[in-house]
Amino acid sequence: MGALAIVEVVVLLALGVVALVLGGALAVRASQRRLDLLRLVSWALAFGSLSGVFSGLAQTAVNLARRPMTPELAQLGWAGVAEALVPGIFGFGVLTVAWALAAVGVRRQD
Repeated sequence: MGALAIVEVVVLLALGVVALVLGGALAVRASQRRLDLLRLVSWALAFGSLSGVFSGLAQTAVNLARRPMTPELAQLGWAGVAEALVPGIFGFGVLTVAWALAAVGVRRQD
């Protein structure tokens, strides 16, 4: 795992924690300010997740291009694609939970 990948993971984890905390805070006591902040953090987490996916796909493509294509390499390539999707699965999964919590809080407020 390279330095860029480590930074991406740390940033996604930090943004994920912030999104979940904000979602939980909204579930307990909704306010427009918290909702606005969750929107901004959500954009950052979504773009960070997409960046991680594209970075992983690019790295997989580079590694595949350096070797002659064999059936074993094709299997490794698909494993690389699956691994590249992990940041998107994590980020958008966290966003789902955070916004579900926010929905509960906004609904309770009404």
